[in-house]
Amino acid sequence: MNRENFCEAICSELQLRTVPLGYVLKTPFLKDDGESIAIYIRRSSADSKFYRLEDDGETVAALEAVGVDFDSESRLEALADLLRTHQASYDEAGSVLHTEYFLEDEIPARAISFMSLMNRVFDLSLLAKNRVRSRFKEDLIKLVEAQFSGTARIRIGEPIRETMKDYIVDIVVEGRDGRILAIFAGTSEVKALEALLFVNEQKKQLLSNVRAMLVLEKAKPADIKERTLSRVINSEIRLASMDGEAVAVKQKLEDSLLH
Repeated sequence: MNRENFCEAICSELQLRTVPLGYVLKTPFLKDDGESIAIYIRRSSADSKFYRLEDDGETVAALEAVGVDFDSESRLEALADLLRTHQASYDEAGSVLHTEYFLEDEIPARAISFMSLMNRVFDLSLLAKNRVRSRFKEDLIKLVEAQFSGTARIRIGEPIRETMKDYIVDIVVEGRDGRILAIFAGTSEVKALEALLFVNEQKKQLLSNVRAMLVLEKAKPADIKERTLSRVINSEIRLASMDGEAVAVKQKLEDSLLH
């Protein structure tokens, strides 16, 4: 193993092609949707010896679409700090992240810094997704508490019983007749798999008084694989979506516990 091995591995993933504005560099780094992060190398219209680096003009909009709030002071400061660190700016009129213009022989070194910037900017989406997931779970808890207030015992983040201690349920609803509804907040692939594993263990232990339910935020969740969702649909897990259907979800919760 030597330096050349690393250089070859990294460089083999880089793709540079000519476009009307100058060049576009496809990097080995990926966005959340699996697409490669691309950097545009724009030639100056005033002096062809100078270039600047840009994103595709859609980065900020894409982050806002997944919940990053650039109207909040903390998020705006985070973006500003990243731009300063990497000697870049944000053009609000054109929605473009970019550097200043510099000579052509500086492009490789500046491109490394700009790649780092783009990676760190897209990392802001992870914080937003975690916040959205947390908010959805909180809303689901409030909905369940409102539905079963005074009629059932509600526990949060616990196993349904000691023999199922390795299977933590987001919301446990215990009816007065001993029936149990184990509710999982379907915020990710992991949560869907947890629900499937829970049902499998429930069957092994012959717990006939227990029902499992996976509640999705949207009917077509982006964070749960299609195959996993199909397994859930074809299992004994009850499925519901909060997608503007809070009243229907409440009814399904009650039906799942009582029937």
